[in-house]
Amino acid sequence: MGLDLCWATPVEWVERIAPYEHALLSDHAHCELKAAAMGQVLIAKNPEYPALVQAITPMVIEEMEHFAVVHAELTARGGQLGEQAPSPYADGLHRGSSEGRTSMLLDRLLIAHLIEGRSLERLNLLSHHHPDEQLRVFFHGFCASEAQHRALFLGLAEEFFGPAAGLRLEYLTGLESRVLAGLSFAPRVHSGLG
Repeated sequence: MGLDLCWATPVEWVERIAPYEHALLSDHAHCELKAAAMGQVLIAKNPEYPALVQAITPMVIEEMEHFAVVHAELTARGGQLGEQAPSPYADGLHRGSSEGRTSMLLDRLLIAHLIEGRSLERLNLLSHHHPDEQLRVFFHGFCASEAQHRALFLGLAEEFFGPAAGLRLEYLTGLESRVLAGLSFAPRVHSGLG
């Protein structure tokens, strides 16, 4: 798939998560909400970058549309949106990125790039290996936009920070795999296998 991730999720993850349909869909819905909120934070804290504001605004709208789609699928399957819980994955990335940080904006853009990349990888796995054919089609429907968002964040990081973006991405990519390796399995899009 050409993702710049140090660790590839095995198909075993899909096998383990498949029985938790409602919990997975609820977490997926919350991932879309969090992505929209993160985009809003990037805009609010960086208004001096008009290219960022212009690029991220449509993404925020799209993430909210995705939330509505996932929520509708969840309720159609008899599930209910759970309370939003902290993400050990995202929290680990943000905490771990403080080492060597030269720019909060650069780290936020690159972490968003990595989260979108991991989301794309997991949704792609679900779209190929989930036992429910309808859910395979459902998850596939998000892959193209995850890929676009992933590229958007990296493109902005490279536009604003030049070669420093690639150097910092190397460190953060390693951090991402270490964070994920330390997580226990849970019915979440960004869980570990332990």
